[in-house]
Amino acid sequence: MKLLSPLVTRSLGAMSLIIASHASADTIFGIYAGAGSWQSEYSGSAGDPSASMDELGFDKNNNTFYYVALEHPIPLIPNIKLQQNDISSRQTGTLTSDFILNNESFGPGSIATDFDLSYTDAVLYYEILDNWLNLDLGITVRKYSGELQARADARTDTVDVDVTLPLGYARFQFDLPLTGFSAGVEANIIKYKDNSVSDYSAKISYMFDSALDLGLEVGYKTASIKIDEDDVITDIRLKGPYAAAIFHF
Repeated sequence: MKLLSPLVTRSLGAMSLIIASHASADTIFGIYAGAGSWQSEYSGSAGDPSASMDELGFDKNNNTFYYVALEHPIPLIPNIKLQQNDISSRQTGTLTSDFILNNESFGPGSIATDFDLSYTDAVLYYEILDNWLNLDLGITVRKYSGELQARADARTDTVDVDVTLPLGYARFQFDLPLTGFSAGVEANIIKYKDNSVSDYSAKISYMFDSALDLGLEVGYKTASIKIDEDDVITDIRLKGPYAAAIFHF
């Protein structure tokens, strides 16, 4: 399943024009990177007729992520952040009613599932504020590349997930001067037709006073994936704490 490219093109163009007129560029080049693990708790449902995440055997799972961002002093050209988010889980559950995936009916009874909703983000953003108060605004181009698979009674059916979406992006961070501590929030969101995709995170970071700018970040993240397009029907929510190692130079 692929969304029409005009949606991406119009959203990118409109957001870039609006933000560029208010943006201030970074005064130096900076590279930011990080890698971490998100302990996600699943809820919601998938399929039509749907089955709950509990029925499909989903509980908690550790999902990994990593990113790198480049900030520069060139006016009007946005900064860029690339992030890979691995969201996958293989579970076994018990259906209490029929569950249909890609026109294949399963249940009631035992079912094995393999859900992969991993995605790659390319974030284009401008620094509106850049001191002890930091505000970034931009857009995220998100590409889901994965699959939904169900297996029961020697039957297997698989739905490929191939979705590209533009999301609004915002990040606010408060740096506590001379301490190495900072706190912030970050969000991506889009709603269209009967679909919506969003994620929000709140975090606290600490940068060690050392020759290398290394640090730790802990926070809490929630995500919602509600898609009703062709043969992909999901209303899945994830939430839980995360921890990451971060680096800046």
